[in-house]
Amino acid sequence: MFNFWKPDRWKAGRWNSDRWQISPMRLLDGITLWLGWTGLTWLAFLVSLLFVEVGEKHDVSVVESLLGGLLIGLAQWQVLRPYLREAHRWIGTSALSWGALALFHIGAIGWMAPDTPSLMVRGLVGLGYGGYVGSLIGIGQWWVMRPQVVRAWRWIPLSGGIWAVAIALGWTIGGSLRAVSNLFVAEVVGLVLAWGAIAALSGIGIVGMLYPFLDDAQSPSLENASNQ
Repeated sequence: MFNFWKPDRWKAGRWNSDRWQISPMRLLDGITLWLGWTGLTWLAFLVSLLFVEVGEKHDVSVVESLLGGLLIGLAQWQVLRPYLREAHRWIGTSALSWGALALFHIGAIGWMAPDTPSLMVRGLVGLGYGGYVGSLIGIGQWWVMRPQVVRAWRWIPLSGGIWAVAIALGWTIGGSLRAVSNLFVAEVVGLVLAWGAIAALSGIGIVGMLYPFLDDAQSPSLENASNQ
């Protein structure tokens, strides 16, 4: 009667729940992957403050952007090494993606605070710019995943959506706290929360990409994918 609570995948227009099982070890490995990705990604953003200054500027130098992307890529590579062949490419593509964003004059999105007090404007602009930045970064990272991860193209819109929500949330919270405290440090708090949201949500995404629970794969999806 309650089989629909164990969905496997769509077949012939209805749920087939007979084969969907997650072993405790596989579940534990997925949680470990998420925790590692979330913690190291968030830490990398925090360490990037040593090289990239938070402000109301709308751009950063290519060097600053490269360093920020390098730190984040390096942190994520530490987690991805057991799951992706030639995972070191993640470092280079992340750094180059951030460098390209600086060339397009949008490299500061992850480290900037809007100069408008309007929370509505902050939210809407954050959705737009965050989605744009996340999608471009996702394209670079998709290039690394595509030879091994099934339907790796999903990472691009997923990354865009995560960044859109996180940046809009961070800018809105930062603006609200600044309106109350009248201190710029409130903007930094908003960005730190945005980085945490990016880290946590993208961690869920990467687990879903490497552990396709709704497919019949038996372990992390390390195979040549036909639908990349």
